[in-house]
Amino acid sequence: MKFLFLTNFLSFTAVSAFSPLHPVSTRATSSSTPASTPASSTLSSALHASQLEQLSQVTTLSIDSGDLKVIEKYAATGFITDATTNPLFVSQAGLSGDPVYAKLVDDAVSFAVSSSKDNNDEDEESTVALAIDRLAVNLGAAIASIVKGYISTEVNPKLAFDTESSIARGRRIIAMYEEMGVPKERVLI
Repeated sequence: MKFLFLTNFLSFTAVSAFSPLHPVSTRATSSSTPASTPASSTLSSALHASQLEQLSQVTTLSIDSGDLKVIEKYAATGFITDATTNPLFVSQAGLSGDPVYAKLVDDAVSFAVSSSKDNNDEDEESTVALAIDRLAVNLGAAIASIVKGYISTEVNPKLAFDTESSIARGRRIIAMYEEMGVPKERVLI
């Protein structure tokens, strides 16, 4: 199965070419160049929508974002079925100051602190790692309520050469998803 990832950092380049949801970037024009007319803008939007639809007919489209509003807009087209979240998006959500994301962060920290106390685990590093994993799951669960397909969540890339730890973290993440009502069959690690 082929996947196409639409990413936030490409939203003003590649993504805008595929969707009327992101305006086509405008460039400064000289006085001799006519400005866009509403009719040409509508035609451009229709053309872009059809390109996204055409892509969705030959591949599975997965949006790579932590921005729930952007994901909602693309999911509403019916062409985006899957989503990926990664540590960058998780940290951006945590630092955004948006009340929706602040609640996700607060829940993750509370969960990690409570779990550490319950397990008599005083190791700060493992508590922080648990909070980060839980934040990724909180964000992923919110995304899972928007898209109908897979949710992909990354384990800490520092574990790339530690197979046992990567597997343990992946299992922990899947267990947290299941606790939040997201079936493991929808989760990719």
